[in-house]
Amino acid sequence: MRFWLLLLALLAPLRAAPALELGWYAAAPFQSEGPRGPTGLDIEMVRAIAARAGQPLSFTRTTWPQLMQDVPAGRRDLASGVAWTAERAAAARMSRAYRQDINVLIQRRDGGPHPAAADAAGLLAHLRATGFRLGVIEGFSYGDPALDAWLRDPAQAARLRRSASDAENLRRLLAGEIDGFLAERLTAATLIAASADPRAVEENAALRIAIPLHLMFSPAVPETTVAAFDAAIAELMADGTLGAIAARFRTPILLGLTLNSPWFLVLEVIGTLSAALSGYLAARGGRYSLFGALVLALATAVGGGVLRDLLVGRHPIGVMGSPLYLQLVLGTVLLSYLAGRLARAVPAVARLSAAGGAWRERLFDLADAIALSAFTVVGVAVAVGTASPLWLWGPMLGAITGAGGGIIRDIIRGGGDVPNLKTGFYGEVAVIWSILLSLWLTWRGAVIEREEVLAAVVVAVLGGVLTRMAVLRMRAPGLP
Repeated sequence: MRFWLLLLALLAPLRAAPALELGWYAAAPFQSEGPRGPTGLDIEMVRAIAARAGQPLSFTRTTWPQLMQDVPAGRRDLASGVAWTAERAAAARMSRAYRQDINVLIQRRDGGPHPAAADAAGLLAHLRATGFRLGVIEGFSYGDPALDAWLRDPAQAARLRRSASDAENLRRLLAGEIDGFLAERLTAATLIAASADPRAVEENAALRIAIPLHLMFSPAVPETTVAAFDAAIAELMADGTLGAIAARFRTPILLGLTLNSPWFLVLEVIGTLSAALSGYLAARGGRYSLFGALVLALATAVGGGVLRDLLVGRHPIGVMGSPLYLQLVLGTVLLSYLAGRLARAVPAVARLSAAGGAWRERLFDLADAIALSAFTVVGVAVAVGTASPLWLWGPMLGAITGAGGGIIRDIIRGGGDVPNLKTGFYGEVAVIWSILLSLWLTWRGAVIEREEVLAAVVVAVLGGVLTRMAVLRMRAPGLP
């Protein structure tokens, strides 16, 4: 008996600590259900913190209002993404801050004048002075004691609409039941992009409320456990682990929102039309048939994207996701062919066309440069969401997507003679600008904002076009 007691005493320190139950709620991209269980920026941060603290976790899905009742009552051990308040600190144990939210005001575009407030105090003044109907999440703290107290005031109940989620607030806003709602910026942008009418609502350009977020522990969780989590948070913030996790989730979403925005769709359409036109002009210069012109146009417009998707195993292949791009290519070729036939039927236009070799060459170069630059950015965007590290795969997929179609076109029309691989400084333009864009996205990482992504994309596209046209202007020779 003594032997077994001694053995148990020796093995006791090796026993695994009991798992802490983390309550989570649906709030993409911070907390969501993935194919292998709960995931998201918040979930992965807590996993990393708990692993560093040597603490196993279990996960239970719930709602935010319920979670704020369960943790202080001891029915759940842990909640993430919690703003500090005096009431919460008195009822539960709060860790040190591990990340920050930026809350914004979401309103209808046609919903009248928007508050000019820049912070919580300004918003509160506007709410007191007007009949603005605000949507809020039940039990949520917006990081300002005065604003939180006003929102909890029973006298304001008629002007407030409380809900359990941002998705519910968005539905109420679109239905005209509220004038606006407060939400974390990235969550709101994701919801708006996925809504039936994303252009009906917008983010108030002035208001920004920064909220430090903490982990909230049940009072039953030992203080030593909370201290271990605090130490882990400090270490992971210092070595950049938490920042890397934030960047891994934020950057693809922000870049995806930028690429799915109406203005970028226009840019992508311009790129596709430009690629198709350059393919048609190349076919016309080589006296190809109409079918041959269609082959060259398709190769230029979709060839690079197909190669990229096959390389990274992306499914479905991008061009198969929408008929729009094939329709644009087909329409460009047919309209260009018909325009050419009509031009030859008019003697004056036919003579001008016969003498217009120089302008056709310039048009080809400009169209090819636009397509090259637009598709380079798309390649980097795909790399952000599918491959790592970005500094390696961003330039690789950017070059394949941007230059691949033009190179395939030239292989088809030139046999073994491919000018763009010899003296054109063609793929190099895609590599240079995809490297710059990838490095910038990596550097900004967790603190990147949507406006910055938009500006970076515009700079990369314009930079690629200007670089390519400048090189053609100088007629740069090939490498010695």
